[in-house]
Amino acid sequence: LHETTQWGTQALCDHFLRTYVCPGIFELARTVTRDCLTCQRINKKTMQKASLGGRELAQRPFQKVQIDFSELPQIQRSKYLLVIVDHLTHWVEAFPTANASAQVVSKILLEQIIPQYGLIHVIDSDLGPHFTSQILHSTMGALGIKWDLHTPWRPQSSGRVERINQAVKNCLTKLVNETKMNWVKCLPLALFNIQVRPRTDLGVSPYEALFGLSLLTSTRIVTYEEGEKGIADYIKTISKILEDLRKRGYLPQSTPIDFRTHSFQPGHWVLIKTWKETLLILRWEGPYQMLLT
Repeated sequence: LHETTQWGTQALCDHFLRTYVCPGIFELARTVTRDCLTCQRINKKTMQKASLGGRELAQRPFQKVQIDFSELPQIQRSKYLLVIVDHLTHWVEAFPTANASAQVVSKILLEQIIPQYGLIHVIDSDLGPHFTSQILHSTMGALGIKWDLHTPWRPQSSGRVERINQAVKNCLTKLVNETKMNWVKCLPLALFNIQVRPRTDLGVSPYEALFGLSLLTSTRIVTYEEGEKGIADYIKTISKILEDLRKRGYLPQSTPIDFRTHSFQPGHWVLIKTWKETLLILRWEGPYQMLLT
């Protein structure tokens, strides 16, 4: 019937259901219309845009970080804020600085970040002169750290650290107005607020993603036996908890462009979109045999 009428799935189902009881008719009709070469070449299809792709996935904390400078009102010698955010856990470190320079970036990375979190594999940043310095790249390269610079005119590349910058500024604005202290003194409280705030994409905070435990809000004196048992239980379970959180942290990261996004293989027959649509002309050409993927 479909070969003579070229009816769609629903029309075929309605035609037969008027006369017959047909279990599974919808799946059968959908298969018939889907496999019809004429329909494939002419019917309009909704095409999903190809993913723009993302960076290679981070698999442990501070394996990959994003870095940026933010300018704030000058307080004594502090005028800039160097913000570093971990791609996997979204843990944030921020440091007030007197100037935005490659020397400041190197000093903070070598004295504050690497000793605390270990060697970073990849750092990505915008094309600011403080991040493009040959001295900075040579220093990081000597440690085996790769520095990726973002694509010009594409602000989405710096999206994560820019969102963190805005969150830090919003929090600082509230704290400065409520406590009447300057932003340098309010910075630790602002960072604390961000570290323990649950992420909208995972439902866990950066603190939990990094340490595997929720933040303690109260303490209790325990006996030696309780403490010893607690430590043993902690050692047994912390690895599993952290592994689970890290796996959950993979999901919100953008899929790298080299990930396979289709099921086509060499030898498959495919149709190719006719990009210049003209009335009464086939929308899809082919089929053609695929040689490479």
